[in-house]
Amino acid sequence: MIHVYASLDRGLSKYGLDHFGEIKRESVVWLDVEKPSDAEIDWLKSAVGFEMPPREVFGDIEISSKYKEEGEAIYMNLSFVIQQKEDISVEPVLFFIKGRFMVSIRYRDIPTIMIFQKRMERSPVGFQFPEAIFAQIVNIEVDRIGDRLEILGRRIRNLRKEVFVEQSEEIIKEISYYDELNITLRESVNEKLRILSHFIKSPKVNAQTKRDIKVALDDLYTLLDYTSFYMDKIDSIQNSLLGLISIRQNEAVKVFTVLATIFLPATLIASIFGMNFEFMPELHWKYGYPYSLLLMVSTTLVLIYWVKRKGWL
Repeated sequence: MIHVYASLDRGLSKYGLDHFGEIKRESVVWLDVEKPSDAEIDWLKSAVGFEMPPREVFGDIEISSKYKEEGEAIYMNLSFVIQQKEDISVEPVLFFIKGRFMVSIRYRDIPTIMIFQKRMERSPVGFQFPEAIFAQIVNIEVDRIGDRLEILGRRIRNLRKEVFVEQSEEIIKEISYYDELNITLRESVNEKLRILSHFIKSPKVNAQTKRDIKVALDDLYTLLDYTSFYMDKIDSIQNSLLGLISIRQNEAVKVFTVLATIFLPATLIASIFGMNFEFMPELHWKYGYPYSLLLMVSTTLVLIYWVKRKGWL
């Protein structure tokens, strides 16, 4: 599906593809494409000169696959973090900028792009250059990453307190989830730093957009420091949790060890008197049974008293 955005007197307006021929060509600045078909890709090629890279390239980490300039065109493959209740995913979006056109290719709803579209509906703003739209989308994504890290920081502080109260499976899952979220955000920030650093060096980008992107870059460097700080804090919480679990396990092992030690002499006495050899003096003794019981009970009580005095129980 292709949505056409034109910058008119009343701001950025959205149209369907069937209205493309009716709009002044110089007014069209953005073609937002969701789940493109082969026919739509062919149309983009004929209309704006867009060449679709292989779908596999979307997941590559090499900068040559993330940022590329060919003639008058700029290709950028940016990843957007999508956080759900129990899942964290990264969805790539391909941006193509050439002349007065920007094309965005995506395969699902991207919250950042949806936020930008809703803002334009509420407060329409005109855009003279397509890269200015790209800069706005980037700044929204940077703000969203900052908001996530702010929430993550508060949650980490609460987790540190909860760990000392309860060492449950749910706590472990929660720590793992926030660790994955922090790592994903850090990877996203690093990727944007690499791509945008190349973008602002391009002579094809106007000065105002470069200034806007430089502001985003400064914010990204700050956010990168936060991800490092939170990574250390999460590691500290994990170490504390492992230490507390080890202490609990050691306490349990100590109790079982002490109990085994207490009842070991009684077990030994019972084993000796249970051998039933023919020439055992106590075997036919009248007081042999109560004597063995008394011996087992007395040794057990003595050991219990000694263990308690040592503070092991």
